[in-house]
Parts: sequence; structure tokens; C-alpha cells
Amino acid sequence: MPGRKSPPERRRTGITMTGKTEPLPVTPEKPFAPSAERNRHAILDALRLELVDDDLVLEFGSGTAQHVCHFAAELPAVRWQPSDRADKLPGMRQWIAECKLPNILSPLELDLSAVPPIMDGVTLCYTANTLHIVSWPLVETLFAQAATALGNSGKLCVYGPFRFGGEHISDGNRQFDQQLRAEDPASGIRDVQDLDRLAQGLGFSSARQISMPANNHLLVWER
Repeated sequence: MPGRKSPPERRRTGITMTGKTEPLPVTPEKPFAPSAERNRHAILDALRLELVDDDLVLEFGSGTAQHVCHFAAELPAVRWQPSDRADKLPGMRQWIAECKLPNILSPLELDLSAVPPIMDGVTLCYTANTLHIVSWPLVETLFAQAATALGNSGKLCVYGPFRFGGEHISDGNRQFDQQLRAEDPASGIRDVQDLDRLAQGLGFSSARQISMPANNHLLVWER
């Protein structure tokens, strides 16, 4: 961006791959998201190319913490900061306690409708299947909080279904969008052009678009 100094190049140091981790046992008290089990391997494969050793990842809307447990096990040189609303934290703590991984930090309470906590050293922000669930004002808040957390440099990686130029890329996505909007008119699959305008207004680049299985994408904004 004009007027910004380029961040120092960080050497990619061979993030460790430890093989596929198996799902942790589920108890009646512990939450479980089937979609997180289905997409975790594909998302991890894409995130590997965006991360370097010693990165600190802030995840917005960690939910059950299944993703962060899987990612942290596979990428032990990266630190992970899960976060979500207060009502999600007990379930997250169960997953994290069973993971017993030193590179997962204690979950933060982070509600997009409230004042965010102050975080230092974040190099990448990540969220999955969030933008189509929350309202557009909360999408704006998430991007603003990511920009604040990252400071002058870093990446925002967002996974989920998206529209491109107002068009859906599959009938399934179109039907899902209709279902979302019928249940909550403030929700719905977001258009990449709208997200790019929002991101660029906060000092990010336009999104790199990475195709993912099941008509999803990983979008990566940099600053």
C-alpha cells in the first residue's frame, strides 16, 4: 500500500507435517461440528502455504475448537489463539484440554458486537464459515478488528461459500443462500466484490482466491 513500509521478509522454515490426526472422542457434553471434521484437511492444506514458523494466528469464531486442535497438531511451530462468544468457551476448553498442545493459547472471549480485547503480535487472522452467518455490520466489525490486530502487516484468511459478481457458483450455494436469508434476512452468502471494497478501505489488498472442495473458497487479504 502507498506510504507503507514493506514488512521484513520472513524465511519460510519448513513447517512440520505430522500426518493426519484422528478426531478426538466425543462425549454428550462436548460439542461436535461434522462440517469441521469434513473440511479441516482441505483448509489445513491451503493454510500451510500462507503460514511461516512463529506465526501467531487469531481465529475468529472458533466454535467447537475442532479446527484449532487439528491445525495446531499439524503445525506445531505456529501459535494459535482461538476466540468466540462466552457461551462457546466451555465446549472449546474441553477440546483444547484433550488436545494438550502447548501452541494453543487459552481461548479468548471475543464477541463482534462488543469491545474487542487488545492483542499483540498477531500475524494472521482466520475465520471459517462465519461471514454468511453474521450480519453485514458484524462482517465490517470482523474486518476492522482483524486490521487492528494485524497492525501494518499480516494476512486475513476467510473460508466459506462466496458469490462472485453477484452470481453463485453452484445451485447448492444458491439454495443455501436462500435458506439463510429466509431464516435471517441479515445473513447470506457474501459477494467477493463487496468484501474487497471493505478490505481495501482498511488497507488490505484485493483478495487472492483459492478454490476449495464443495464449492467453497479460501480468500486471502494482505496488508
